Amino acid sequence: MGKNRKKWYVIAYDIRNEKRLRRLHYYLKKEAVALQKSVFLLSADAQRKNKVTSEIKARVDNREDDVRIYPVLHPNTLWVAGVQGTSLSGLYGGSPGQASASPGVKGFFKQLFKRKRI
Repeated sequence: MGKNRKKWYVIAYDIRNEKRLRRLHYYLKKEAVALQKSVFLLSADAQRKNKVTSEIKARVDNREDDVRIYPVLHPNTLWVAGVQGTSLSGLYGGSPGQASASPGVKGFFKQLFKRKRI
């Protein structure tokens, strides 16, 4: 397995201080896909994961806050229900060893942030 191979991670946090909470949430919104208010899905190679981890460490207080990063084999192994369940399904792109016709991560973001005209 190569070092540059991307892997998936679920990042979850519980931050006590409002200022630290906003700083971490804003940072993770730029780096990962929000699954819930304090849960994110990150696709990253080892170098980027280390960078994200160090940026998280710089924004939290280890005595008060709790941040967890869980490796995920593939996003399709996550069980999802509710409103976001259908909107995130295009991101997963089938089983890990299977090619998919899904739009992938870039297509997911295009669809997610597509503006609706009134």
